[in-house]
Amino acid sequence: MNRSPKGRILVLAHNNPDPDSIAGAAAFQLLLKKKFGLPSIIGYGGVVTRAENKAMIQRLRIRMTRLRKVDRAKYSKIALIDAQPGATNNLLEGRGPSPLIVIDHHPLRKASHKAAFHDIRPEFGATSTILTEYLVVAGLPPTRSVANALVYGIKTDTNSLMRGASERDLKALQYLSRFTNPRVLGGIEKPALPVEHFAEYHRGLSRTTIYRDVAICTMGTLDSESIIPLLADDLLRIDGVRWSLCMGEFQGLMMLSLRSTSRTYRAGVVIRKLVGKAGFAGGHRGFAGGQMPLEGLSDQQRAELPKKLTNRFLKLIKRDGANPKPLVETSA
Repeated sequence: MNRSPKGRILVLAHNNPDPDSIAGAAAFQLLLKKKFGLPSIIGYGGVVTRAENKAMIQRLRIRMTRLRKVDRAKYSKIALIDAQPGATNNLLEGRGPSPLIVIDHHPLRKASHKAAFHDIRPEFGATSTILTEYLVVAGLPPTRSVANALVYGIKTDTNSLMRGASERDLKALQYLSRFTNPRVLGGIEKPALPVEHFAEYHRGLSRTTIYRDVAICTMGTLDSESIIPLLADDLLRIDGVRWSLCMGEFQGLMMLSLRSTSRTYRAGVVIRKLVGKAGFAGGHRGFAGGQMPLEGLSDQQRAELPKKLTNRFLKLIKRDGANPKPLVETSA
């Protein structure tokens, strides 16, 4: 950035923030404070439910504030991290002020051009990599906490460099490694999990159907959306599976996660076609996510939606007609 913004900054992560968004926001807050002497807070909408994400925030002492508790009048300048205006995964209202700064690694949205500064790099595997490069250019070594956060952000969004990673992501990890604490990272990656997590996981496996090389899981109503991307990741590891789609209802939304190793279709393109104008979706070649509001649908329409999405998805990737087979055989 050639000019530094003046006044308080609201560093806004996306809703139900994941490690990449949390880490990017923490790194940008450090940059604002140490390089420009600017005060800021990290805000977010939604909730943090995944055990790993809770452990990340707690163990790294990252201070984040629910946006509903923020006096927006005090923060007229907004930096949107790992998200873009015009998407529904953040709490920037369309009628509200455009963000001053937008930093993201997802495909560029037109609304981002309205920001005074926008840096969108879809060729990167993680927004955390972009922020790591900012710190390097600024000559500002990351704190231990921020370094740990950035490493975890890069690893989760790239599945440990196995998904959508670039050489720049690898270089960022190599640079950050000298500042990290492996024991702390291990505690974040493998936190204690509640019994309910395993019950949800078991339910997901029992509700997964295999269509040739496609695994589709329909979870029904959920207490936490965090199981959706986790199952999508794990189902893709099944021998012979090249596509995994997991969906479930959470707080009035149909949440979807899509994973793929296909070289024919891009997951981000497929899920945008799958959701259409009924919701929001986006992603990269191998992984994508989306959500569809359920408000206004009848009980019957909500009950039929997973089947409709399944059929539409199979048609989009030319797998319609494939014979369904349950992943787990259940006794009567």
